[in-house]
Amino acid sequence: MIYEERPPSPSLRSLVACFWSISGERDGHRVLPDGAMDIVVIDGVARVVGAMTRAVIVPGGTGPVFGVRFRPGEAVRILAEAAELTDVDALLAEIWREGPRAIEDEQALQRAVIARLASHGAAADVRVRAAIDVLASGGSVRQAAERAGLSERQLARRFTPRVGIGPKMFARVMRLQRAAGVLARGASPLAASTHAGYADQAHFTRDARELARATPSVLASEMFKTPVAFAG
Repeated sequence: MIYEERPPSPSLRSLVACFWSISGERDGHRVLPDGAMDIVVIDGVARVVGAMTRAVIVPGGTGPVFGVRFRPGEAVRILAEAAELTDVDALLAEIWREGPRAIEDEQALQRAVIARLASHGAAADVRVRAAIDVLASGGSVRQAAERAGLSERQLARRFTPRVGIGPKMFARVMRLQRAAGVLARGASPLAASTHAGYADQAHFTRDARELARATPSVLASEMFKTPVAFAG
């Protein structure tokens, strides 16, 4: 299995984290929540995958798979249904009723995203962006609200409809992602829990079981073998 990521065109950099593809025979693997939404294309059929609060096991296969990963909180600019898709997916054709019925390759997907942004693109929320930056770097919800110039309750009201999950869940997801990144480089669960900012290893174990649906040791084995598993 070969997993690759490519940067978006300049016009999409504020919206898109990357375009990605998987080729070759692939085994089933765990995909962790990452606070983002994706459009995933398999056999020409595009589906929108909402923000996740728990890991999913993706079955193996042989055909190519490609997609686009939006920056957290940005997909709502062209996919207004963000909050409705948490932990679920939907056909892109049902959301973009006037959009393409099939997407043949990554270039066609990029063209579709550019066209949608031009015709239906909504403004970004700079306060939510600021909060996301704080939470992604390990800051608290209180610190994120202060950076955004909002109360914690006001932040939650703006944050959840744009990201698909609330600030507290987003902070937990980002902490798990930091731990997974360290595990993928061969670190121990103890080292990963310290690096990611968990209170102790028991805290990491609880979050791993709930969000990753695996123990830290199982997660360490999977991440080291298949680092694509912590890409959303």
